[in-house]
Amino acid sequence: MSAERTQSGEVYEQQADTAATPAGSPARVLILGDEGGLAEALGRRLTRLGIEASAASGPDGVLAQTLAQPSWDAVAVLTHDDARALRLTLLCTHVRPELPLWVTLFDHSILHQLHEIAPRVNVVQTAELVASRLADHCLAAAGPGVTHGARGVRIVDDALRLMLIAGGGLLATLVVQVLITVAALHDGLIDAVYYSTRALATVADAPGADRAGSWFKLASTLTTVVSVVLLAVFTAAVVRRLSRSRLTTLLGPRRAVARGHILVVGFGQVGFRLAQELRRRGVGVIALEPDVDAPCVRLARRAGIPVAVGRGDDRSTLELVGVRRCAAVAAVTSDDLVNVAVGLAATDVRAGVPLVLRLGDGDVAAETESMLHLGRICDAHDLIARRLVDELTRTLRPAGA
Repeated sequence: MSAERTQSGEVYEQQADTAATPAGSPARVLILGDEGGLAEALGRRLTRLGIEASAASGPDGVLAQTLAQPSWDAVAVLTHDDARALRLTLLCTHVRPELPLWVTLFDHSILHQLHEIAPRVNVVQTAELVASRLADHCLAAAGPGVTHGARGVRIVDDALRLMLIAGGGLLATLVVQVLITVAALHDGLIDAVYYSTRALATVADAPGADRAGSWFKLASTLTTVVSVVLLAVFTAAVVRRLSRSRLTTLLGPRRAVARGHILVVGFGQVGFRLAQELRRRGVGVIALEPDVDAPCVRLARRAGIPVAVGRGDDRSTLELVGVRRCAAVAAVTSDDLVNVAVGLAATDVRAGVPLVLRLGDGDVAAETESMLHLGRICDAHDLIARRLVDELTRTLRPAGA
């Protein structure tokens, strides 16, 4: 086993599995982008096949010098930053346009731009790849408890809930006022509704109210005061609802279902693609994201995905989004430890809840699966690395055979 260091970065162990090395000198793959994580997973898999994998980082000038070395057979650009991926791809195509190039991307708009600039680049859409596997895990974990279609309505927006409570209170107050008006003044139902509405809106009393009994005056005063308070609360809730993004509705595709749904915690690129994939398969979804200004939250309205704002490791928030009635919980944030914390919190609220965790660090994935037994584990980095290795070997094997 040997190791090598480039001018600008660390290199993985080489020729870990000499039996898999093709005849002649082994192929060499240069890995650019983020250090650790996915790059390490790809490096480990390539070395098992006898392909030398070198990870380089640094300023563009140093990377250009590294790329210019004639020994490389392929380049892989691995980063979570699509803008950086685009920049590194342009660097590779400028310095070594003849080299086979693979790049991981999340954003479709960047994908279109990249194909226009470098049509021959091989793109691995990591969000779609991971989301598809996570969706398979979610449906397998949920089993027959998953909802295909919508069941009931769950109110997850505070302003909407306040509107409904205040509106219901106003309606109940009006009913009480109508009943006491009919009883005390002997008005017909239509007249009672008309005059009661005017009274609660503090416009005018019903004709003859000044001659009614004391009990009617006291009761009418009480309903008027209650209606004024409820109307103020209702108005405040409406203003709050209209002044910010409306992430859920009572009707339509963004209605949060009451039960049998998949709770997706983390609404980044992977969470967004997962919610889309589950909806495409006819499964009810509620997404949970702590940052209301996250880019994918703005896309949820057009995609018809209900989103609640809050932390996935908070018990009260999990109760609000229906962890007790959901078919499964999918913790798919970009932070492995946060996903583990979400799994622990969900299990604490509802013992035995079906869980799917997205993990990128192989060590964390192995420890979580062996020690905590939280649920189904999707090692995102290993999944992407396997796809990249499959595509790289199809290109490199013939040259090294």
